[in-house]
Amino acid sequence: MKAINIAGIGGLDQLVAAEVPVPELGPTDILVNVKAVSVNPVEAKIRYCRKMGRGQLPAGSILGFDCAGTVSSLGSQVPHNAFTTGEEVWLLGSTVPTHSNAEYVAVDYRVVAPKPKSLSFEDAAAVPLVGLTAWEMIDQTGVGNEPGALLVINGAGGVGSVGIQLAKAKGVKNIIATASREVSINHVKALGATHTINHREPLKPQIEALKLGEPIKYILVFTNLSKSVLDQAIDVVAPWGHIGLAVQGPPGSYDGFGAGQKKGVAVHWGFVFTRMALKWEMEYQGKALRDMAKMFDEGKLKSITTKTLELTVQGVRDAHTLMEGGETIGKVVLKVPATGAFQ
Repeated sequence: MKAINIAGIGGLDQLVAAEVPVPELGPTDILVNVKAVSVNPVEAKIRYCRKMGRGQLPAGSILGFDCAGTVSSLGSQVPHNAFTTGEEVWLLGSTVPTHSNAEYVAVDYRVVAPKPKSLSFEDAAAVPLVGLTAWEMIDQTGVGNEPGALLVINGAGGVGSVGIQLAKAKGVKNIIATASREVSINHVKALGATHTINHREPLKPQIEALKLGEPIKYILVFTNLSKSVLDQAIDVVAPWGHIGLAVQGPPGSYDGFGAGQKKGVAVHWGFVFTRMALKWEMEYQGKALRDMAKMFDEGKLKSITTKTLELTVQGVRDAHTLMEGGETIGKVVLKVPATGAFQ
């Protein structure tokens, strides 16, 4: 099959076309014919250092995480009523990475779900990684279970774009999103943010100026963690509030962590790859995707796609350039073109 992989460590020229074997199915896997993928910032980081967590990806590895496509075949132990050949699905995957920048991807059926009927393959592919990150974080922190405002740090990114909508659907009255540019401010407001503040300025004075009439009960940090971000989060969150962290910070980021004890703050780590890496309750993600699909089809969630490119070598290179620029909002997706795909 055709694919786009990384030839080695380095620049955009390391993203190259390749011919590789079609993945072999495990007994609980399904083979998905890829129609569209999304691109995530971590993929550019992997490309220029080939690292994923504490491991290292060898040259020739296929990148790609979330995708949408059609079921091509089923493993021997996949329940007969789970999926049918030709069914349209969306997924994050059951390996890290999923290797979705290819014609076919093999994935455990438990983390796959039928694609929302109301979304194109491109719009569906934009969601799984960031959607599941937001879904799990909101589940863990209990956003909306008790009265109180929500602060989303990095509201215009992919995870924030879904998180804001999920919080709105849960009935959160005050949703504050950090955004500094006009385009990102407009983006988060269109998705349901009731207030915006500038993350480049001290947070507390801006929050106080909003005169919300209720405390900040929940904070979701969907950006690279730093000591400043964590210190400010602990400072502004209400006593017995909840802080969710999606990305680890460098050494020194947690030096002020103990200040949260005085306020009884609960801190929740979110890592969307935990279930697949540890093979732990993997069916949770399949169910979450089914629930999100229903929300999209009911109009409770909106598309977060902001740019669509073609799934070609040049398209992937262009997408990585956008990731490295650090100013994308929503998600960038790549669709399989009628001709020239993966070339």
